Amino acid sequence: MMKIRTCTTILFFSMLFLLYACNPKSEEENLINEISQIITVEQAVEMKNTYQDSIGSLIRENNSTPENEYDPTLFAFIELDSLKKYIAFLDEVEQLNKKKISGIRVYFAAYPDTLKNGSKTQKYRKRETFFFAPTIKVEPNEWGREYPNLRNVPFYIEPTGENRLIGNYKVIEGLLCKKDSRMGIPKSNETPKTSLILNDMQLTPPPGE
Repeated sequence: MMKIRTCTTILFFSMLFLLYACNPKSEEENLINEISQIITVEQAVEMKNTYQDSIGSLIRENNSTPENEYDPTLFAFIELDSLKKYIAFLDEVEQLNKKKISGIRVYFAAYPDTLKNGSKTQKYRKRETFFFAPTIKVEPNEWGREYPNLRNVPFYIEPTGENRLIGNYKVIEGLLCKKDSRMGIPKSNETPKTSLILNDMQLTPPPGE
């Protein structure tokens, strides 16, 4: 009887040890697997190098002068707290309007040399950048049925009262590509616009003088 109890006790503690040893690893794997877009370090390095060797070299060639070689923007930085605040801001917009924000488009862009009013831009002049534009889902066209990103289009808010964050969602037509879904899109107009677009991040390399 003693031997049976001893074996049972050993088995019980062995199971506890295995559960303790395996659960943290399992939780880590589950957490990583929840984000299906995670890529390997090697993939990231290869993709960065591919960009520098192809797109980056074209940008450098197009913008360099005999006096100065242009160094293309490699990355833009945003603090994690700022990103969290932006997501919380979009969540608040959803709650205020009782309308779903379907996602965020990340647009490749560049700062102009001069503004439309003729003045020079004061920051990051002529540098490559990107910006975040939140999206709403619209009725898909033939392309949108195959590619979900084409039925999620960028929008602004047309205020309907004193609160600039409450109003009608209107699609930003100037940010649409030719294959974007346009069925049932609420048309934009010249009324006041509340932008939800995030930019003004720190760029590296910084702008040259």
